[in-house]
Amino acid sequence: MHILPGATVLDARFEQTGFSAWHADSLPLEGVISLSDRLLWENPLAVRTNGPGVLATVSVRGAGPSRTPVFWNGLNLQSPQNGTFDASLLPLWPGDRLELRYGGQSAASSSGAMGGAILVEPACPADDGFSGSLGGAAGSFGRRDAQGELGYSNAIFSSEIRAGWQQADNDFPFTNTARIGSPRVKQANNRLEKFDFQQFNRLIINEKDVLKTAVWHQRAFREIPPAMTEKPSETWQRDRTTRAVVTWDHSPGSHWLWQTRAAFVDEAIHFRYAGDTDSSRALTASATSEFSSSAGPHLMWKAGAAITRQWASADGYSDSNRWFDQTRVAGFAMAEWKWTGGAVTALFRQETVNGKAVPFTWSLGGQTTGGKAGALRFHLSRNFNIPTFNDRFWRAYGKEFLKPEKGYSADAGWLFKQKYLSAELSVYQLVVDDWILWQPDSNGIFKPENLRKVRSRGLESALHWHMATGAWRWKISGRYQFVYATNIAVYDGLTLVLHRQLLYTPNHNAGIVLRMEKGRFSGAYLHQWTGKQFTTTDNSAYLPAFSVGNLLLRYSFQLRRKESEPAVSGWNIALDMRVENIWNTPYQVIAYRPMPGRNWRVGFVIGW
Repeated sequence: MHILPGATVLDARFEQTGFSAWHADSLPLEGVISLSDRLLWENPLAVRTNGPGVLATVSVRGAGPSRTPVFWNGLNLQSPQNGTFDASLLPLWPGDRLELRYGGQSAASSSGAMGGAILVEPACPADDGFSGSLGGAAGSFGRRDAQGELGYSNAIFSSEIRAGWQQADNDFPFTNTARIGSPRVKQANNRLEKFDFQQFNRLIINEKDVLKTAVWHQRAFREIPPAMTEKPSETWQRDRTTRAVVTWDHSPGSHWLWQTRAAFVDEAIHFRYAGDTDSSRALTASATSEFSSSAGPHLMWKAGAAITRQWASADGYSDSNRWFDQTRVAGFAMAEWKWTGGAVTALFRQETVNGKAVPFTWSLGGQTTGGKAGALRFHLSRNFNIPTFNDRFWRAYGKEFLKPEKGYSADAGWLFKQKYLSAELSVYQLVVDDWILWQPDSNGIFKPENLRKVRSRGLESALHWHMATGAWRWKISGRYQFVYATNIAVYDGLTLVLHRQLLYTPNHNAGIVLRMEKGRFSGAYLHQWTGKQFTTTDNSAYLPAFSVGNLLLRYSFQLRRKESEPAVSGWNIALDMRVENIWNTPYQVIAYRPMPGRNWRVGFVIGW
């Protein structure tokens, strides 16, 4: 083994000062789970899903899916065509880090990060030598899962390959209250098949240079089930995506870090409806380079530039044979001042799209260290969101010269932590002007316009308590969120929507998580409550409130040749079981799109 000399590496992400964040705790899971399912269990934001495995989007603080980006390995997964990301397609493996950052972050993350951002960082092998696992699972409604990973790590080089496959019929029964007599029926046209392949490398070239690569290839086929008011039809969507990221970290000294990242994304969608198949494809190439340094014990700063080139083509665009394109160039700078009692961070960003400047953005955050009375924090920011390719170039309906959305956000919070108890309380306000909305004109044709000014305000609270009783360890977490997101100005004369809650944005939601652990056994019960959600812009119709409980159990043991002999070195078997919607609650997240009742999944993983 070759031991490299030690070096001090700067944290290039010091811009997170001052804003609220939710970090997903470890749960008794061994199998791969989608991001949408993981977020639905604890509901720290609004997840809008049509059903298991089908299109699911996320929205923070009422900002909407196009203003809530998802980052994987530092790469923004938002589609340049529709501005959203399907959270049901992102697999989370055991050990992956999941974080939700609340509040506007356009100065740090560019376009779209107006309500918050979701970050997923894949786990890498930590132990020296080879490691790996194989697993499988079966569950309700024809569900079958398989997964495998293989990794190698030493002091200089680490590498990991992992692949997952999932198939499900999703033909769950439900009561169709939209039909006369409310018959009991099975969900139709809802089959799912998905395959993921991910590969990661990390090479320590010397004490100054580290090279990292990540590749993610995915193929998915999903039938689109009919709404409760529709007849079954042959409707499906086929997704194919390849993403690649290369990162080079260069530390010329103990107080400097130069990080350069290049990425390429190729994504295609084929959608079949009413006998026709429409295709779309988007390409993204990007490069970012930033230099960080510390000037003494109190000041850190960073400056950099980024360029992104995007192309898109779709059967629905004004010219289906043309590749539409755009170039985005950005310059940014950040500084953080630390002292014994806290820190303050400032960020600035100026970006251009095809040579035209978008709104100048900035961010200011501060926080104090925790004392007996707890810690305080604040975060202010100006944000923006550029129109998508669909907004600008859809045949006959797109508006090429739509204005970027722009706005401000403000946060303030209090954090308290003792040995067994911690608490957090946050209040916030978010304003978005020139909100882009597709709505029908006088002829009933949907077109995009800068039509609204939206204001969202509310509070978020969390309480955590943990203890040990004998061999048992317990942790209880509770949270409550209030969101009041309304239109405060309209530019289309539809005053009926003024001061009405936004669609599918519940005023209230709450949840509780009970975790328990004893030796090789661990379990968790998760219960979340979602308040009523309005389904019309004038708030005349709504989905009723609902609550859902999920039970997770896990047991692991080491492989032994004989009961009297010691365990086989390095081999471990884990069994896990999930019972979702354990109380068999009938509910809908989207109107006339039923969710499954009680269902189960049993799986195993053999690791070494």
